[in-house]
Amino acid sequence: MKRKLLYVIGLLMLIAGFGCSSSKSEISGVIAGGEGQSLMLERLNVNQTSVIDSIQLGSDGSFSLKIDIEEPELYLLKNSEGAIVNLLVSPGDKIFIETSHDSFGFAYRVEGSEESEGIRTLVEQLHRTRNELDSLQAVAGSIEDPESPQMDLIRNAYGQVFIKQNRFTIKYLVENMGSLSSVYALYQKYDAENLILGRERDLQYFKAVADSLEITHPNSSLTLSLRADIEQREARFKETAHVNTLMEMAGEETGLLDLSIPDHEGKVISLSSFTGKVVLVAFWASGHSNSIEAMLQLKSTYNTYHDRGFEVYAISLDNNKIEWMSAIDFNEFNWINVSELSFPNSTAALLYNVNSLPATFLINREGDIVAKNLLGRNLNTWLDNII
Repeated sequence: MKRKLLYVIGLLMLIAGFGCSSSKSEISGVIAGGEGQSLMLERLNVNQTSVIDSIQLGSDGSFSLKIDIEEPELYLLKNSEGAIVNLLVSPGDKIFIETSHDSFGFAYRVEGSEESEGIRTLVEQLHRTRNELDSLQAVAGSIEDPESPQMDLIRNAYGQVFIKQNRFTIKYLVENMGSLSSVYALYQKYDAENLILGRERDLQYFKAVADSLEITHPNSSLTLSLRADIEQREARFKETAHVNTLMEMAGEETGLLDLSIPDHEGKVISLSSFTGKVVLVAFWASGHSNSIEAMLQLKSTYNTYHDRGFEVYAISLDNNKIEWMSAIDFNEFNWINVSELSFPNSTAALLYNVNSLPATFLINREGDIVAKNLLGRNLNTWLDNII
């Protein structure tokens, strides 16, 4: 019985040993001309890296690195000069790389990983694209007349290179949608700042890849990171579009930060319609006690100066029309009352950089903001001087 128990324990240990070894992967190779130099291994998680290991090349340029992983992951082999070989390593892979010190990062041979081979084709195509762009830039720099027909040809050729690269990347994604190497393809860049697929409309490819990987690799850290990054990119594109809208609203000719907001009857009232008057733009909220106190204090100023060309454009940061209207009626605020009724997402507050309430902006007859956060005696003094 004892022997049988020991046999079972030994068998279990042997099975466990096989299970552990199956997750070990090896990256080895030869880098001609790199003898004695250092090589670093980093893990790539969409757009962040972490150092895993480092090694010194042998006297013949050879190296061998072993890693214990539980899922396919992207890795970077980085030499002492910062050049990179990109790999996608799966548990149990035995990857062999052959290259030279001079061509490290853009011309190499890889065995033992189909996904890493796919990444190699992406790298080589982008290297060709960069060389073509550099050549065209050099030719353009030699042309003295920027309006010459030759320059038009260069511009057209330059655009065609981008189109060719874009199509190559998209074709790769379509053919390898369920492969984790497609994550690498999504994040390839022409330079340090510009993604090949960096336009807003290219988000469709990010989403398509994420949808596919959630089926083929649902628990992969790369899949989860990709989905999170998509959400961040969508938010940034929306914010950029929002800021562009605000810049258009700002008005390039007069400098007026114009607003067009509905009143309680739904009639849109533009701030620019009061050009020629002195206007106090006042941000407040019906449920904010300090705002109510400030608006009550403003009533006497309004009654004193209104007939002399003074107007109040009061913007309520509310989202409940009944509460907003009740505060106006109860406190008898008889100036211009408007509200987007979209708090906390207020375009007007963002445009005027309102971070606290109450907030006021005094605009002169020419449409320029001349003072901020004035009330009471200070506001009256300003009005005496500019009306």
